[in-house]
Amino acid sequence: MRLAESAMPKVALLFPDQYRAAGWMLGRAFVNDPLLRAIVGDEPASDRAERMGRLFGVLLRNHRRDGQPVLGVIDEGHIAGAAIIEQVDRPSGALATAAAGFPFLPAMMGAVGLNGLRRALTVVDELARHRLSEPHIYLAVLGVEPAMQGRHYGVALLNCLREQANLRPDIAGVYLETATEANVAYYTKAGYRTIGEIVPIGVRVWRMLQRTGE
Repeated sequence: MRLAESAMPKVALLFPDQYRAAGWMLGRAFVNDPLLRAIVGDEPASDRAERMGRLFGVLLRNHRRDGQPVLGVIDEGHIAGAAIIEQVDRPSGALATAAAGFPFLPAMMGAVGLNGLRRALTVVDELARHRLSEPHIYLAVLGVEPAMQGRHYGVALLNCLREQANLRPDIAGVYLETATEANVAYYTKAGYRTIGEIVPIGVRVWRMLQRTGE
């Protein structure tokens, strides 16, 4: 899954004033994601994308507070793809993870409702309890604008993360979860391997890792 460097889209840091647009883009990108659909509820796609966009907006504000980076690909001034990542030296426990997001709970409830918030917290707990125990780069979210898919924006973001991990022999690699079965083959082609599965709120989720140097 490597393109010639001259053909590869360029990856840039996204800054806080771009997070709002990135959140709406991610809402559209994840409109059919099984895990987020289970959190938000099965409603018309346009309504679901709007609620997911608001949810990603909350996640990005929390990410900004923690000082972790967001990567993106810009196409003619528009955010075509984004990756929310963080460096994890020692995974936090589920309780600490939930507590860290406490200031944002009202905004999350506004985005997904009380039942959606309960489901989201259950998912956060389950994902936290199964996080990779070694230091790693955590790819929390990767999404590409649906109308711009097929232009290798996702590949560019993954290649950037591979390069970052290869500069860090002290970390295990890049770790992610996906609830979309088609993504398993996509990430496998990019050099990731499945290291386990979990089933939060009844949705199958694959845990995947690309080891540093692979």
